[in-house]
Amino acid sequence: MEFSMRTKLVTGCGCLEGIGQIVQGFGVSKVMLCTDSFLQNTPAAATIQNKLKKCGIECVVYTHLQPEPTDVDCDRGALFCKKEGVQLIVALGGGSVMDQSKAMAAIVTNGKSCRELDDTVIPKRMLPLICVPTTAGTGSEVTCVAVITHTEQKYKMTIMDSNSLSPDVAVCDPLLLTTLPKKLIASCGVDALTHAIEAYTAADGVANPISDALALQAMEMIGQNLKRCWENPADQGAQSAMMLASTMAGAAFINANVGAVHAVAEVVGVAYHIPHGVSNSLFLPYVMEFNRPGNDSCYAKIAGRLGAARTGARNEENGKRAVCFVEKLIEELKIPAFCDFDQVNPADFQDIARRAAENPLSRDNRKEILAKDYMTILQNAYQRKKIYL
Repeated sequence: MEFSMRTKLVTGCGCLEGIGQIVQGFGVSKVMLCTDSFLQNTPAAATIQNKLKKCGIECVVYTHLQPEPTDVDCDRGALFCKKEGVQLIVALGGGSVMDQSKAMAAIVTNGKSCRELDDTVIPKRMLPLICVPTTAGTGSEVTCVAVITHTEQKYKMTIMDSNSLSPDVAVCDPLLLTTLPKKLIASCGVDALTHAIEAYTAADGVANPISDALALQAMEMIGQNLKRCWENPADQGAQSAMMLASTMAGAAFINANVGAVHAVAEVVGVAYHIPHGVSNSLFLPYVMEFNRPGNDSCYAKIAGRLGAARTGARNEENGKRAVCFVEKLIEELKIPAFCDFDQVNPADFQDIARRAAENPLSRDNRKEILAKDYMTILQNAYQRKKIYL
């Protein structure tokens, strides 16, 4: 068995105040703050720049980031990084910002293009990277993977290396979540839930006892707190739990894997430019129901952690209750349905199903899943088919 997490975790309300001392510990003199154009003007970005300045550390700001980063974006950012002589990157944002920062940091040290890093061992460790997540969803702050869109071939590359691409420090301050829009709380929260469920229900031999423990605990915390955060974003207790749950789910899935939900969501996300967390939410209940028969004891445990199990009920019933809980939660969080996106065309489904089945993540799904199965999942999601009445 192997379990890897080389990222130092710093968490707690107000922990961002210590960013200056954390960076100072690396002995660097010039830092690049990577964030998007909106976050650039927030108190969090100002705090980072002020704390670095007080420590005598120069900081340049890079904001050419977008929600679904591409290879072109990463190459351009790495070139800027080289020209500026940056020694360390601070990534402030959600999963896309952190993933792009990882890719840029690896391009700088390895002297290769982003595409050359796809699905290969990365020889040299990236520039030192400190991640400051502003959402509770991706877990990218503790994962050794960057998901980047290949602009020519229209698929999501997996740049991954546990030695070279794990962030050095994750500064997880729940106070950064208290001003999030409800739609981001919802989609990012379901993203974290997807990570936990898929890590726990991965194919035999993929997960391990440590990833299972993290995944189950993350599910319990999400089940208890996601709706609370959505109803009251200022709830620091609930946001603290969600921030930690997201990080735990990230540590779980990077040491196990994800499966069919991500396989189809990645294809749909690229095809229709739907954000990753939303894409996961479109298919999570349908993939759970596909995997559940024959694996009811596993899904009954999920129901127990989500608070959906009925005492004394058989595993089959509680397994169904787990699926129902997730289906209802997504509806209550008012996340759009597949058919709500005007750009979605059912004529594309056959090609999407084929590409999802070819996605390597499908190999680690709980059950063997074929293109015809994805076709059914796509159609059911598009029709908003109720799994249980």
